[in-house]
Amino acid sequence: MIIIPTRNFNDNVEFYLRKKKYKKIYGDIKTVTDELEKGNLVGVRLEGINVPEGTAIYKVRIANTSANVGKSHGFRLIYYVVIDEKIFLLAIYSKKDDIRVVSEKQIEEHIKILLEPQEEE
Repeated sequence: MIIIPTRNFNDNVEFYLRKKKYKKIYGDIKTVTDELEKGNLVGVRLEGINVPEGTAIYKVRIANTSANVGKSHGFRLIYYVVIDEKIFLLAIYSKKDDIRVVSEKQIEEHIKILLEPQEEE
């Protein structure tokens, strides 16, 4: 599987890095991406979100090792699985801070942008 972080995902990570209490976020994310690269779709499949047939959205809980809290108070990572072996990391947010929660509508907008044909330069 090919893991592709989206701009939104990278912005989310940068947001938490600026807060300085999430210094280990890359290591926390790596635990999930390692499994995804092996083809193990971890987390729960999100139903009710409008995505093309043959694709899926998942949400996975991740422990926040910077704050020494388990998965229940850690991060939530939302990713999108596409047919051709690609996984797009859409968003990550802290359950504890709960300030960057992603709505179903926002997820659908991210998917719409990903699926738009790319303009050639």
